Amino acid sequence: MMPKVSILIPSYNAERFLPTSIKSALSGTYQDFEIIVIDDGSTDNTKGLVQSFIDLFPGKIRYFRQENKGLAVARNTGIIEAQGEYLALLDADDKWLPCRLQEGVRILDADASIGLVHGNITYIDINDKEISTPKRDPRFLNGYIFDNIFLRKAHIACPTVLFRRICCAHAGMFDANLSRLGCEDRDLWLRISQKFKISYIDKVLSYYRHTPQSMSQDVDKMTKARLYVIDKYCPGNKDESLRNRALSKVYRDLGDELLINNRHLEARYEYLKAVKFNPYTFWAWANLFKSILRNIK
Repeated sequence: MMPKVSILIPSYNAERFLPTSIKSALSGTYQDFEIIVIDDGSTDNTKGLVQSFIDLFPGKIRYFRQENKGLAVARNTGIIEAQGEYLALLDADDKWLPCRLQEGVRILDADASIGLVHGNITYIDINDKEISTPKRDPRFLNGYIFDNIFLRKAHIACPTVLFRRICCAHAGMFDANLSRLGCEDRDLWLRISQKFKISYIDKVLSYYRHTPQSMSQDVDKMTKARLYVIDKYCPGNKDESLRNRALSKVYRDLGDELLINNRHLEARYEYLKAVKFNPYTFWAWANLFKSILRNIK
């Protein structure tokens, strides 16, 4: 009998956190699942660790190894090998709350028009200490929310995502061109949101770990990925208004990063680009003036 859910755990040299991640899935309140660990060319003891879990839970966990090709390709390997009707994402350094799967399965089972369900996260550090829980506005997180995802009004956290495998037949899989850059998750959510409704569970379902190696910490790579996604969905000859608002958000975020690090002149330059693309963006103007005043001081 096939499992209802396939849990995809890509792992690259994550032996420190991987056991915690696997245990969090195994200890959940919903148990009709398989775990697929995709070893993305690790040089640590990932294989041995996974084998110890396979020995303890035979038939529950499967292991696949590939050359190091990055996160998007590893997740695609998991999708190809998955047997479940629903797919759940769990990175090797994150962990789930016990209710995580049960909450998502309940919603997908109840409404066939919903393609993807997600919830909130709590950030943790490398020692499992809670850092913060972001505030989410459900108004931007439910329904056909392509524009909200594209303009970053909606953030869909990977360790909370549960989506139908059939979504990949309609929307494709993760974009391998983003495998070493980032935004490969947002790119797929954009394509799914064009064809399916999205549903948000307004509670914390997972812990998201911040580590110094986190891809999201590399600003240059993330910016390159964001510009790639904008060009993919809004090339220069298509929906200029949406494109400009998205570009404005990229440069405002860059400005914010520089402002936080007291690089005021560089921040000012990014804010000027932000308001050039969208003159009606209040916070870009506000932070532009802030960067000018701080530089004067």
